[in-house]
Amino acid sequence: MRSNILIIILVLLLTGCATQPYGSFIQNPSIVTSKVMADDVTAQIVRLYPAANTQFNLRHVVKDPFGNALIENLRLAGFAVQEATQQSIQQQIFAVSHQPDTEPSRGHALSYIIDQSGDLYHVKLMIDDMRLSRAFSVQADSIHPAGLWVRKE
Repeated sequence: MRSNILIIILVLLLTGCATQPYGSFIQNPSIVTSKVMADDVTAQIVRLYPAANTQFNLRHVVKDPFGNALIENLRLAGFAVQEATQQSIQQQIFAVSHQPDTEPSRGHALSYIIDQSGDLYHVKLMIDDMRLSRAFSVQADSIHPAGLWVRKE
């Protein structure tokens, strides 16, 4: 009985750690703005990874225009993309808490954060242990990169 309680507590703690805030944090995102940023992110990924040989595994559920455009762009560019579902995330949490990782996963873990401060949009892309970020500036109903890509490994 005591071990069951410990397992339940462990699963609840791991669930809290695994539900990190990924995705878009922009209120009422523009589809056009999201598409422009997704196009730029896709172009950067194409520079870094070979399309026909690379699979990306999303670490969070996509519910925003940027994420949908990014997935579509990556697939059109020739990448394999494994989308995350709430059920698959819960299964990963359960697997981590009950058994060691015996088989390496195929592909690269992919997640993103999109946020805004004033007229600047910030795109943060996480691929495995690498972090990419770039700012975008909104001016007169158009959006343009406000700097170069920053890469941290």
